[in-house]
Amino acid sequence: MLARLALGNVRKSLADFGIYFLTVMLGVAVFYAFNSMTAQQGVLAFSQTQDKMFELLGMVIDGVSVFIAFVLVFLVVYANSFLVKRRKREFGLYLTLGMSTGDVVKIVALESLIVGAASLAVGLLAGLGLSQLLLMLTSALFQADVAAASGFSFVFSVDALAETVAVFAAIFALAALLNARTVAKARLIDLLHAESRVE
Repeated sequence: MLARLALGNVRKSLADFGIYFLTVMLGVAVFYAFNSMTAQQGVLAFSQTQDKMFELLGMVIDGVSVFIAFVLVFLVVYANSFLVKRRKREFGLYLTLGMSTGDVVKIVALESLIVGAASLAVGLLAGLGLSQLLLMLTSALFQADVAAASGFSFVFSVDALAETVAVFAAIFALAALLNARTVAKARLIDLLHAESRVE
């Protein structure tokens, strides 16, 4: 029942969840694409000097991806808390109708899981496309030929995929814990009158 209710809530609030979906999807795509750049070294024919330059670029990209991860933590947690704040009255109505606080927390977690899983899947597909564009850009920048006979090579990085899934699973877990705390600590009267209060 809770899963059906969570799915219905996501469908009903597509406009609100759409912003969250796009934020996470773009974040996943960029994170995967940047982390998959080191896998390009296997399909590009570099000279020895270019190889060293590409390794240096890989170290810079590792630092940038850590920065991107911190920015994404902030964005996902903020977007999640924004959604919870907009829906406090709805959660208050659930509690008024006899639902337990634990059930409301489960609904919020299931909604985050549904939207998060969808945005992760679409973001990874978009990241694959973006990584192919980065491959072409890298080969043009370093004037390196693609090592495949056809001049095109599809690059898929298992390490980048695993890292992206792990980072976003940790971000979603953090966001779910913060949401659960917000809903569990709120008093019913505060939830019902949340819309009349100015932030």
